[in-house]
Amino acid sequence: MSETMSNRVPVADPAMFVGPVGKAMVEELDQYTEGAKVGVLVTLLAGLSAAVGNLPGVGTGKGSMPLSFWPVLVGPTGLGRKGTATAIAMKVIAEGFGDFAEHSVVYGCPATGLGFASELSERAIRGVATPMMFVEEEMDAFITNSKRDSKIGTYLRKAWDGSNIAHRTSQTDLVIKKPHVAIVGHIQPKNWGAISGSKDATGGTYNRFFPVWVLQSKKLPVFATVDPTEVIKRLGTRLGQILKFAGEVTDLIVPDDVARVFEHKHREICDALTTGSEELGQYTERAMAYMIRIAGLYALADKRDVLKIQDFDAALALVQYMVATVTYTLPEAEAAGDDVPARVLSFIREAGDQGVTSSEVARKFQRTRAAEIRAIVESCAEVQARKMRSEGGRPATLFVWVEDSEEDAQELLAA
Repeated sequence: MSETMSNRVPVADPAMFVGPVGKAMVEELDQYTEGAKVGVLVTLLAGLSAAVGNLPGVGTGKGSMPLSFWPVLVGPTGLGRKGTATAIAMKVIAEGFGDFAEHSVVYGCPATGLGFASELSERAIRGVATPMMFVEEEMDAFITNSKRDSKIGTYLRKAWDGSNIAHRTSQTDLVIKKPHVAIVGHIQPKNWGAISGSKDATGGTYNRFFPVWVLQSKKLPVFATVDPTEVIKRLGTRLGQILKFAGEVTDLIVPDDVARVFEHKHREICDALTTGSEELGQYTERAMAYMIRIAGLYALADKRDVLKIQDFDAALALVQYMVATVTYTLPEAEAAGDDVPARVLSFIREAGDQGVTSSEVARKFQRTRAAEIRAIVESCAEVQARKMRSEGGRPATLFVWVEDSEEDAQELLAA
């Protein structure tokens, strides 16, 4: 197993948390959710990318780049808090985008070409698609089901590119012009890793998705957490104002001085991220395209139609995080139990009644941050943390697996 691949946990660069959405909204929402900040961020950006529609786009030498964004939250079941991160962001989107959120957000992505085309066709006006957003919380099942119909992959690729979709059979004749779609997905690490280097990725379908590693950020009290309703209303109003501004923008402009910095800095770094690895090579073109799209979203969020260097800095930080997620979940990792949370908990459980100290866990998982280990342990009800006696310096913590065995349960019932 390569040291540079599956052992490195992705670390979010603060550079991505900037501007009215990336900093102000995400920071304020963070106190009300156990979801990862990066998960909240990409969901908000995806919602904005959908609602703005085909225009505006970022002008390039090859035409206008659409802004649709397809993030996938990759995290272990339970500990990833994928749904938690998406849920609070979607509440703000629902509050801010009104009719769009009510009529054009669909939970569950159709896993057949006909189903996908039908969803777009039902909302099309004279054959021209209206913007849509899909939230797929069971992407593991979606990927499995979609393998039975090759057309879904074709239509997804066309939707990402903004190309017309035509579904013609002896029974149906659907033509959808100018599709504009955003997708937010949730998936387990080992399942995303299994397709990262597969023909589904190299064929161009799944490398249009943008995987981001997520893990529970904190534990909030069950009964004493402050109600975020008023905050969500206020942020929704702010998001609605951003959308109103975006509706008056046709083209997002990259000034010459910013373009020069992009070519010599952002593009070079992006290309370097995805070279030297056959599995990552497939992501090169998409990574650069996504960097441009995301930079456009940061500009719109700041109510600007001119991109700045800091927009590309923030977008590059997200792209770097995406690449780190891909390498972390590549098939080089073990086929089962390859995600860090599962391995940490297994290590503690195997220690039995004697437990293991926090120092022993840290030595075993040297490339995993202490904060991540703490989040993993605190999120598992079967692990009991006990402070040990100090022997000079900070006292270590003993982690003991305390799940009742079947024999213990029978003894309790008999008592």
